[in-house]
Amino acid sequence: MAEPTALDYLKSIDATLKQILTLSRQRTAKKADHAVASDEDLDGKYGDPEVKFDPRDWPGPSCKGLRMSECPADFLDMIAETFDYFAQKAEETGEEYNGKPVAPYKRKDAARARGWAARIRSGKVTPRVADDDDDPWHVGEEKW
Repeated sequence: MAEPTALDYLKSIDATLKQILTLSRQRTAKKADHAVASDEDLDGKYGDPEVKFDPRDWPGPSCKGLRMSECPADFLDMIAETFDYFAQKAEETGEEYNGKPVAPYKRKDAARARGWAARIRSGKVTPRVADDDDDPWHVGEEKW
């Protein structure tokens, strides 16, 4: 069999880049499905809801009882995923509260969590509870 030429290598690189671009577009499309609340919504009457629970897999300190604006960005990412899951399940089962579908409200809470996470990451808001990464002396549940 003949040795690959420079042209063969370039064709291989081109094919690989096209695959990477396709995967990147798919990933971006998935992220676009997850709405982020607008500043208008976050600053509105219902824009900073109280956190009623900690997600099951959340390893950090409890944020139950805090406002979303007071929670770490990583927590808000996790709770947004949880609300998305709850919305999907509510939609599948047709869950209602006072005769209204529940799923849109859960999606709004997910979008608000993502909105607050974005504000916190941009430095517009400082959370009350720090991420473990923000505290270099934090090891597990103990402080040095």
